Amino acid sequence: MTLLSIVGDDISRIVPLLYAYKDSIKKHILLCDDDPSNYQRAKMLQQGMMKFSAKHTLGWYVRVVSINEDLESDIKGVASREREGGLWLNATDGYPAITILLSDFIRKDGGKILSYDHFDNDLHIIEPDGTMSTNTLETVIDIDSYLTLLNYEIVDGLRRDDLIATKDDILELYKSQSLYVKIKRAILDRHFKNHNNFDIMKHKHILYVLQNIGILDDNFTLIPSKQKLLQGDMLEMYLFWLCEELGFDDIMMGVKIDFDDSKNEPMIQNRVVNEFDILMMKNNRIYTIEAKCSNNLDGLEFVYKYDAIIDYFGKTSKAIIVNISSKEKISYLGTKSSSNFRQSTLRRARMAGVAVYHETQINPSKLQKMIGDFFNL
Repeated sequence: MTLLSIVGDDISRIVPLLYAYKDSIKKHILLCDDDPSNYQRAKMLQQGMMKFSAKHTLGWYVRVVSINEDLESDIKGVASREREGGLWLNATDGYPAITILLSDFIRKDGGKILSYDHFDNDLHIIEPDGTMSTNTLETVIDIDSYLTLLNYEIVDGLRRDDLIATKDDILELYKSQSLYVKIKRAILDRHFKNHNNFDIMKHKHILYVLQNIGILDDNFTLIPSKQKLLQGDMLEMYLFWLCEELGFDDIMMGVKIDFDDSKNEPMIQNRVVNEFDILMMKNNRIYTIEAKCSNNLDGLEFVYKYDAIIDYFGKTSKAIIVNISSKEKISYLGTKSSSNFRQSTLRRARMAGVAVYHETQINPSKLQKMIGDFFNL
């Protein structure tokens, strides 16, 4: 059996279906028109598929075929040449003219038409006789497989097993958020030789937790190498555990992804690498959360950043920016506005598929509801 997939402008839509049939379909034809950008996307998908096949010893054969979409002979010629052994059409990302011509030809030849709805996670199958069935795609793709098929590479990242040792301590700290924030600020002020009158020694139960995590030494002094952990990573770890409770299919923290092509740029320091605080998969869609504990944040810059970056993942991906700040805020568009996130920035975020949680401290139930609603859980 050969799967002929039409490559359009969003290859991420094809990925869940390829994963679902990874063990049953070995031969793949990626069909694109002769536009250079479409051909480049097809080659990118081919490279990702070959990496995925090699990683899982699947023995896939993957070939890219470029055609003139205005020539009926070109379109039908591909199906004629590949029909031996049976041919199915993956029309998920297809252009109308190509899809219509190939669908008719392949069904008459006894083949099926597959179309995956990335938003609803439904697979439509049209049989040779024209009858159609629709079912939820039950296979669940993990983060690594999703990114590999897109020809991206995870450079670094943490999973549950890497974080479980400190889970109880993290949750304990955030039970008393206001107190923990005051103690954190006092520890950092003391580290940087800044004045702070807050007496941390009155709250040794918090200090012992920070000591147990490995942030403070025996004298309750910040260990210099743990400064980043105290300033930002603790918030990320707390968000990780809040998200894990929501039942995502896969979740990672501190994920560094190489979006570049090692063939074009062999030096890793020169390639396009981005880090994501939290990455999650649910129903074959990928989501991300950025955590910032800062009173001075250029919210517009982050909205622009995530508007651009989530395009790497495909059109169904979404992002949430969590900014914990003591700045004065006013309610706007279901969240809060301040000089960190002005009202025009929040409007731009909404149009870009980016949500903003901007509060003085985290309300876990409200944040979890926002995550569930925005990511359609």
